[in-house]
Amino acid sequence: MRLTFDFHENELKMSQFVTDKLAEIVQHMGPRQIVKLPRTGPFSIVPYQTTHTCGGAIMGADPKTSALNRYLQSWEVPNLFVMGASAFPQNAGYNPTGTIGALTFWSLDVIHKQYLKSPGPLVHP
Repeated sequence: MRLTFDFHENELKMSQFVTDKLAEIVQHMGPRQIVKLPRTGPFSIVPYQTTHTCGGAIMGADPKTSALNRYLQSWEVPNLFVMGASAFPQNAGYNPTGTIGALTFWSLDVIHKQYLKSPGPLVHP
């Protein structure tokens, strides 16, 4: 699968607006210099290293509305486990690394303690 995306006009305008507002607030703090760097297109991962792309293999309680169960195991392919932010339907707005680590630990724990002893679905809808 190939997934591509880019900033749209409204997102670029929002970035400019927020950048200008922040500069206005910071100006009252008396800085020596203000450098404004609103986002511009096209999207590139290089300058946006804090971009946390999420989604693609959503986890949930229902195989009709999600790709993975609570253990990050595929509903359709029981020997497939998907670790990472692809399990989230969206980015909550902050760095998801801690949550990803916790969910990965949760998944690996059940793989080690249960799945390897008896491979198959860990959750039955």
